Amino acid sequence: MHIPEIFAEENMDSILDFIASNPLTTLVAQTSNGIEACHIPLFWYNESSDSDKERGCLYGHFARKNPIYQHALPTTSWLIIFQESGHYISPNWYPTKAKTHKEVPTWNYQSVHIQSQIELIEEPDKLKWLLSTMTERQETISDRPWSLDEAPVAYIEAMCRGIIGFKLTIDSIQAQFKLSQNKPAENITGVIDGLKKLNTDQAISMAIQVANHNKP
Repeated sequence: MHIPEIFAEENMDSILDFIASNPLTTLVAQTSNGIEACHIPLFWYNESSDSDKERGCLYGHFARKNPIYQHALPTTSWLIIFQESGHYISPNWYPTKAKTHKEVPTWNYQSVHIQSQIELIEEPDKLKWLLSTMTERQETISDRPWSLDEAPVAYIEAMCRGIIGFKLTIDSIQAQFKLSQNKPAENITGVIDGLKKLNTDQAISMAIQVANHNKP
């Protein structure tokens, strides 16, 4: 991924927060049928007993009928892409545009690319741990979180037979947070104000991201 230096994000806490907030990924692999991609939610788990966040791995699962893992070349390195939809930025929001007219439209967004090796998981207990952990993290949105224990044991076991889990060990991480940090302060304020005036959930979310990322 091409990352202009000013947009490069290296703070691991910020990267992990972004991954947790945007768990649906695009997985890309070179297979015997060419390049294939699929969309799967993942979660980050720290494998180490210490506090080194960079020692984590990603976990998820495929449907057994998904051909991507069946056809992936043995030596392939998987690309995992975490990305949000971002937001269009109008040059009309820049105060400097009225002075010089030397501004153009752009798109603010955040994305994380991870290169990884894959390890398949088929042991029933490990699969149940994987599903339980993912469920617990996502069910925080609920006043009464659902858990695997609420479903019949035989039903969960049958569902597990239809999937195959995987662990992705991390080879490299690249992160780009493009949030107007290449603009002067007056234009950053203009972007925040312009987004707020749109008054949509997506625009308000981006306004907050721009404001937080560009705090003095």
